[in-house]
Amino acid sequence: MTAPLEARLQRLMRTYPATYRRAHGADMLTTMLADATPGQRWPRFGDAANLVFHGLRLRLTKRSRGEAFDAGWADACAVLGPLIALVLLALRLPVVLRMPPEAFRPPFNAETVAGISMLSAGLEVVGWAAVAVAALAGLRRTAALFAWAALLAEVVPLVRLYDVSPVPVVHGLWRPALALVAAVALSAAGSRGAAAVLGRRRLGTVLVTLTVIDVIAVILGPGSVTQRTDEGWTYLKFFPSELIISSGPSGYWIESPSPTAMGLTLLGLAVALLALIVAVVTVPGPIRRRLLVAVAPVITVILTINLTLPGWAASNDHMGHPIALVPVQWAALAGLPLLTFALGLRWVRRRDEVLRLAALGATVEQPVR
Repeated sequence: MTAPLEARLQRLMRTYPATYRRAHGADMLTTMLADATPGQRWPRFGDAANLVFHGLRLRLTKRSRGEAFDAGWADACAVLGPLIALVLLALRLPVVLRMPPEAFRPPFNAETVAGISMLSAGLEVVGWAAVAVAALAGLRRTAALFAWAALLAEVVPLVRLYDVSPVPVVHGLWRPALALVAAVALSAAGSRGAAAVLGRRRLGTVLVTLTVIDVIAVILGPGSVTQRTDEGWTYLKFFPSELIISSGPSGYWIESPSPTAMGLTLLGLAVALLALIVAVVTVPGPIRRRLLVAVAPVITVILTINLTLPGWAASNDHMGHPIALVPVQWAALAGLPLLTFALGLRWVRRRDEVLRLAALGATVEQPVR
């Protein structure tokens, strides 16, 4: 009897993608049934293992149209990896360049926020610079390896400081989240590089704008939209990092001795950021939608911290001792970004399908000449 054997083989074949089963399932099943011995009711161990192994491999490595991760995601990941590496490098490089040389000489006080920031900032600059160079040079696997190492440089200092200073650690979680997106993107990127997907002009715009932002940050000094008097000068200060809460000593800041200079500086930053945004949002729609979905979990982390944890941060300031997050709060910080990404995946698939059907309908409705 081959009925029980056929049913069990069909169950094992469900490990293969549906598109593959539709194309080759009947031939595979016929071949295995023809090779079975009379009265065989169970698949041979080797056949079962072979089906499961190759089915899972196809699901994990093959991208086909209509599945969750397709060629559009491969191109989006090729852009995301180096772009995030450049952004994280731009955030850290001014901090390192403005530190005095003695700050990098041992011994470090690795039990303080300042001590860890000196070590981590230097390691992060080296790591993200290596990621950006390798990714732009087309060395995707090397860039992915560097990205995972740079992610560790982002995470380890925060883990070490959490018991001592939980508030700046939690406020700085958006950076490891962004670094995780970069590492995953570089691991999943396709054969095309960022230059091929973005175009040389867009990629050049990204590099120039981030360089301008870094130059402004390095030349101008520390601050926060307040005023102080120092050596006869009145300084206007602005902390862009306060728009996205960041850990204290490693923020991104500018300072100017006059309102005119501060206004010109902020105008220069605004123009550079606008050019950067335009360069990214003008990429083709399928890639742009995937870029938005990929960074949505990071935005969710920022919003969750800003909207749900101010009371917890105030309690830490007033109680005089660290107060850790409870499991429910950690679950929200981890679960909401994952839910956002899952909903984004569904939205992208539906949007692509609607556009595909619309294009197909337009083609069918064209009059025959």
